Amino acid sequence: MARKDDDATTAIQQEQWLLESVIPLTFNRLKSELENGLAVLSKHTRKADSLPLSSTQNEALKGFIALEGAYITKAELSIRLANERQIKTTITSSMPYFLEQIQQGANYLKLAAERMSFFMENNDEMQKKVTKRDTIELLEDLCQYVDRTELAFVYPNPADLFPYKICHPKHFMPPLRDDVVIEFCVHDVYLVCKIFSLDFRGGKSNSAAATAAAVNNPHNTDSPSCVTYKDKTAWIVDQCRTQTQSPMLTEIKACLRSIRSICQKYSQMLLQAES
Repeated sequence: MARKDDDATTAIQQEQWLLESVIPLTFNRLKSELENGLAVLSKHTRKADSLPLSSTQNEALKGFIALEGAYITKAELSIRLANERQIKTTITSSMPYFLEQIQQGANYLKLAAERMSFFMENNDEMQKKVTKRDTIELLEDLCQYVDRTELAFVYPNPADLFPYKICHPKHFMPPLRDDVVIEFCVHDVYLVCKIFSLDFRGGKSNSAAATAAAVNNPHNTDSPSCVTYKDKTAWIVDQCRTQTQSPMLTEIKACLRSIRSICQKYSQMLLQAES
């Protein structure tokens, strides 16, 4: 009986120590990590990533891009397609290319920071002691926001990709022809660039041209396919995909892992401190 009483007393003391001495410091650390994550994703608080682009097995695509927050503010691309046409185009800061995934991830991270700040400010104003239940709920909420942020960076919305999303010529100088699509998306710590060459002409010659392009061009990794684009039938006669690692995306991934690790560690410690 005395042993059980001692164990219960120890558990209570451990919980009090965590809530009164450890958790407040942990909250400050989490608040700092969240603010740092938002700063990483802001184009106003860090230098732009200057990223090289080059297809690995051929010279289908060469160039570089500048990534600032959720925008590609500068790019120079040299593209050689299946029909031997060479295209040179640029993106300028006057018409930047918006990346919805990065903005979506930043929005989730902002919600996490607001949840953290509200919790801390509310407890300070009410002069309330932090409870075990409220702390665990907060840490679990932060983990959910982190998960949603990471998912935004890993899985682009299909509606934001070809052929569902229209490639607007206005983003490029000189403006692109209708039969060329350039798109960018995020995959984990990489910025991905995809190029599609299209043929809108009807008939069997279309299929033959697409098949020939696929056979003669090793960078065309997918089988020729027919899609609906701009409400018209189009054959993909050539395509290229390349990716480049972004220091900004690498840094935000490390930041998200740190936040999750902190939340899981102290949530588990509180759960183990049975009172």
